[in-house]
Amino acid sequence: MALSSIRSRLALLAVAVALPLLALLGWMFFSQLRSQEIEARESSLRVARLAASTIATMHGESATLLDRMAEREAIRTAQTRQCDSLFAIVDFFPHYVNLFQINHAGELICSASPQPDDLGVSTDAAEWITATVKSGSLPMGSPLVRPIEGRWISVLAEEVPGVGKEDGSILALVLHPGIETGLAPGTVMTLMNAEGVILARSAAPESWSGRAVRGTEVTEIVLRERDGQTEAIGIDGVSRQYGFTSVPGTGWSIYVGVPTDEVMQPVRDLFFRGAVAGLVIVLIALASALAFARSIERPIGMLVAAAGEVAQTGRTRRLPAEGPREVALLSEAFHEMVERRSRAEGRLVESERNLKALSDRILTVQEEQRRRIARELHDDLGQSLTALKMDVGGLLRLAGDEPATSTLRERIRQTLDATVDSVQRIAAELRPPVLDDLGLRAVLESDAQIFEERTGIECELSIAEESLRLDPRTETALYRIIQEALTNVARHSDASRVEIRIRNRHGELLLDVRDDGRGVTGAELEGPAALGLLGIRERAAMLGGTAHIEGVEGSGTIVSLRVPVAQPAVEGGHE
Repeated sequence: MALSSIRSRLALLAVAVALPLLALLGWMFFSQLRSQEIEARESSLRVARLAASTIATMHGESATLLDRMAEREAIRTAQTRQCDSLFAIVDFFPHYVNLFQINHAGELICSASPQPDDLGVSTDAAEWITATVKSGSLPMGSPLVRPIEGRWISVLAEEVPGVGKEDGSILALVLHPGIETGLAPGTVMTLMNAEGVILARSAAPESWSGRAVRGTEVTEIVLRERDGQTEAIGIDGVSRQYGFTSVPGTGWSIYVGVPTDEVMQPVRDLFFRGAVAGLVIVLIALASALAFARSIERPIGMLVAAAGEVAQTGRTRRLPAEGPREVALLSEAFHEMVERRSRAEGRLVESERNLKALSDRILTVQEEQRRRIARELHDDLGQSLTALKMDVGGLLRLAGDEPATSTLRERIRQTLDATVDSVQRIAAELRPPVLDDLGLRAVLESDAQIFEERTGIECELSIAEESLRLDPRTETALYRIIQEALTNVARHSDASRVEIRIRNRHGELLLDVRDDGRGVTGAELEGPAALGLLGIRERAAMLGGTAHIEGVEGSGTIVSLRVPVAQPAVEGGHE
């Protein structure tokens, strides 16, 4: 299983912190955008309703004013010299641009004196009104809206009956409601009649006035619902947040729209600032995480290197306490563990050395005891039995050759002979005298012959040196190893042949005991019953060598011994 590093995990932690932050920023963005859109629509609706109320109020007041003026005798018989006094009312209401009295022929009879700021609008309005009167298209009692010099101008006309049948005239009041003033940047106010024809528009009024806009999204919504708010595509293709309502008493509709981009811009700015701040926070967190990772990785890397050094050499130098407190404590605990391990290994090595010395001493004492017991059996018990055999033989001869005792005499002789043979055999097994007298080669040849006679397993002895003479300690250890190997072959291997090879190569004595039996298993090599094999290893270690035991199923077992020798043997061969 792949393991992730501290740095990658801290980076994931920084990402885990960044994702909720970005999600929060996104939620705040859309929430704020939704709030701004609702606020823009509500604000547009308030402006539209205020404008509709203003237009309705002004037109109502203006219609009343014109009705009253039309009833005055002085107006009916007005002369040019009387205009200032008759129309002075214009001076008291700044939203009135001018008041004109025009005869049916389109000739201007009277007008008020407009304010200086309204002079240009008044002049253009007079020209337009007289032309409209001449054409007979000026409606009476219904307001008419027209843009002049970029300003909304509302004209309200009233018929003034004259003294004679042909003396009638028209009062035309020019109003400037000012409803387009005070709009937020980018906001567009549109006035539309019931047929979907634009009467006035705050943006590019000359281009839009008089145009039919039925079929556009915002127009259909306004004409259908009459009052409310929505988000829609405007007549110019721009998405806006609209508030709309109808103008009482006129059949008109007025709608105010704030561009959605203008609504979103503050939110975008806020989101951008938040995103930048969030990114800065994430970068700071990531940089801090990487710095923290480096502060952890360095001491941990040193600990890993130290652990590897301990695994190879068993010791390491003491590391400086670096990084966070926990890592420093880990380093201290590691070095304490290494020191304890070193002390424990020292005690273990000392114990192993003592155990090896004890084992060597036990084997040496055991061999000395065997030698002593074999000598006592051979010298004392063997001689005593020989003397007893001679004495019993003399007594049997003195007893005569009577038939009644012949069977008893023969049994006594056989028992004595068997007892002497047993004592000699036991003494030879404890310590063959041939080993001390003639050396390892002679005793191995003798044992190989006896092994074949007792077990029926063919035993082949191969010694590369003609006169193999080693120190008594080495000869004894080699003899016991071969003896134990042959015992295992006889007891467990089911072999038909065993080969013993001894040779000297480059100052090292090589011993191989190989059989063709079933092959020792790994469980048998490590099992509690493998005491003989353990003895082989211990004797090899006592000589400063190594023993390797390997079994191949169905092919047999090989016991290999490698022992350094102080002096090379004379080359030769005997089999």
